[in-house]
Amino acid sequence: MEDNLELLLGLQEIDGRIDRLNREMDEIPREKRIHEREMESHREAFEREKQKSAELGRLKEQATSDREATLVRLAEFKNKLLEMKTNEAYRAMMEQIKYAEKKIGELDIRLLELMYEEETVEKVLEDARRTFERNSARTVKRSEILDSQLEEMKERMADLLEEREEVSSTIGQRLLDRYERVRGAGKGLVVVGLVNGSCGGCHTNVPPQTVVEISQGKSFPCPICGRFIIWTEGSTFAGSGR
Repeated sequence: MEDNLELLLGLQEIDGRIDRLNREMDEIPREKRIHEREMESHREAFEREKQKSAELGRLKEQATSDREATLVRLAEFKNKLLEMKTNEAYRAMMEQIKYAEKKIGELDIRLLELMYEEETVEKVLEDARRTFERNSARTVKRSEILDSQLEEMKERMADLLEEREEVSSTIGQRLLDRYERVRGAGKGLVVVGLVNGSCGGCHTNVPPQTVVEISQGKSFPCPICGRFIIWTEGSTFAGSGR
């Protein structure tokens, strides 16, 4: 194989590692966002339970206040009962007393219901709090690990780019420019093998005589995609299967 092609293959191998490392680096922010969204979901669930607990506390406080106020009115009604001068006034006051006693009974039931509900909500709230705190700690820890991995990847990338620069400097400028042009077009591999008598990149048929030359160690620039076609261990002649 031509010396320059050997150098291009080396450069392509380095670029392959750079591409893989870039993909790994791109995955880190995405993974962090996934963990952050999960943490936010648990935080929102915890906040919802806190709001439920606060609302129950407000309802319980209101019911307690209503009960105390009704007890005061009941005591006032009973005191006034002795002052009633007529049977009609007496009966009216008794109705007020019965209504107040009924309301106190209803408030007692309501307070009992709220107490039971509060126990349930407090348990759910505690579970939500623990889940949120556990997930938050895990997210922070995972984020630290990912940040550390990213820093290591950046160091590896710096080394790869330095290695790439060294290899690039040994390749002729025209050949390197062509390589960079094909690679910059987003076509993947620039140096490809001959496959079934065709370009291993775009599958364009290669003339038989050129195929023979490629099999003897020469390279051929594909007229369609611009890739360098070479003979590799997996290369085959058209229709020969070998």
